[in-house]
Amino acid sequence: MSYNSKILLFVLCLFVMPNKLVAAPKLNTARNLPLTQIDSLIKQKNISNDMTQLELLILYHDAINEKHSDSIKIFKNLAILNADLGQPEDALLFTTKYIENSLDFSILNDRAYEVIKDTKEYKYLNNRYLFKVTPLVFMYFYAALIGFFFMVIINFTKGANRNAKIFIGSFVGVHSLFILEFVLYISNIQYEFPHTYRMSSAFSVLYGPLLYFYFKSITQNYKFGWIDLLHFLPTLALFICLLPVYSLSSQEKVKMLLSIYIPYKSHGAIIFISKISSLIVYAFLISRLLKFKKQQENNEAKEVNLQQQDKWKRIIYRIHIAYIVSYLIYGISAFGALGNISSFIYHAQIGVMTIMIIYIAFMAYVRPSIFENKSLASKDEAFLEKYQKSGLTDALSQELKENLIRLFVEDKIYKENNINLEALSQRLNTTRHNTSQIINEHFNINFFELINKFRIKEAITILKEDVHGSLNIIDIAYEVGYNNKVTFNKAFKKETSLTPSEFINSQLKNNIYE
Repeated sequence: MSYNSKILLFVLCLFVMPNKLVAAPKLNTARNLPLTQIDSLIKQKNISNDMTQLELLILYHDAINEKHSDSIKIFKNLAILNADLGQPEDALLFTTKYIENSLDFSILNDRAYEVIKDTKEYKYLNNRYLFKVTPLVFMYFYAALIGFFFMVIINFTKGANRNAKIFIGSFVGVHSLFILEFVLYISNIQYEFPHTYRMSSAFSVLYGPLLYFYFKSITQNYKFGWIDLLHFLPTLALFICLLPVYSLSSQEKVKMLLSIYIPYKSHGAIIFISKISSLIVYAFLISRLLKFKKQQENNEAKEVNLQQQDKWKRIIYRIHIAYIVSYLIYGISAFGALGNISSFIYHAQIGVMTIMIIYIAFMAYVRPSIFENKSLASKDEAFLEKYQKSGLTDALSQELKENLIRLFVEDKIYKENNINLEALSQRLNTTRHNTSQIINEHFNINFFELINKFRIKEAITILKEDVHGSLNIIDIAYEVGYNNKVTFNKAFKKETSLTPSEFINSQLKNNIYE
């Protein structure tokens, strides 16, 4: 019998043939029979007969309308019967009702659903309730595993700052935990393990502090103290706030996942506000650390390893900022300010987290020396210790100092744009170590600062002689040994507190008044 014939018979049963199907005795029987007797009645009928199935549908509808005491089982039977009859819309309706009341997802494994497996209704049920693996699920899960692996391995690396290892490992770990919970959620595995619900939420305000103390450890060789534990008090407060959720039963948590039971509606807002506030505050503090570091190092002449470390820190910081922006957009959307949440917004923050973890793990693999970074202060201390034990005599030290002065004053070696500590050591016919010691002991500055002082002094002399201001700043920069205008401007302002343009204007005013 065709599907249209089934529908026609169903309509006839309801409206044209009331004496046969929906007469008062039948309706009263449906109202009063217990479910066990209804099931016995079903067993007596030929289920393969389409007309009988329609009669059973009517019988169950009657029982539901009369609020039968065992309506959950009725929902299940109605769902299976509608699926078997090829009626996906009703199957969707009663399957949803059954699952939301029983939390039993195994109904979708019934063979009756094979009839409607190609319909959009069944695809919705499958996507919402059954386990699924998509390329995104696999990628996120893989990233989470990489993150946990990195968190463990980084602590076994040698030579790196111990505090820095703990902070960057924990930073990656909390990201990985968040991604893992997201994987459990979108793959529907969380229905099987409901106690993983919000397992990462208590750590939402750890992202900022962990990254901040990591940068502080590698830029200032900072020693973490008891007072710094105050930065982690918001995490403790958030955990206490979420304790009522964590103490719920597994069934209550499944209902929360299905959005049919929401006992703590304010928790979402609390998590979002506290997390975004923490992210913004610590992003500002980190930016100040990076700015401080930039002022302490010469970007033009620093060693290759230092350049790589500086680039590493800035990329991490930029990815972190991208995460803050994506999370802010997601949070605003989640509260309805931007309408319905699109799948792109939904996945953007997780995507940025994934990029962060993969990038950090990749750098740990191809350039492990990045994680052995030490602050300039610690390097200077190491140099001083070496100087105390060096074999450099006073006479040789004085001779090297005089030769160094000659190279800078007479030969103006600082004008060479490719000059570095190694090249200077070759000119002095000594070791790199001895050259560094001479500069530190006799001038109380490092090589980069010495080069800059001579270059800026030369630039000032040129600018003062140019009374009409006819020279271009970039030409002066090249003349004194810089490779670009930006580096020259920064070094000039650091020495004089003025930019080259401001210095020129001041000189022109002085010439006018004179």
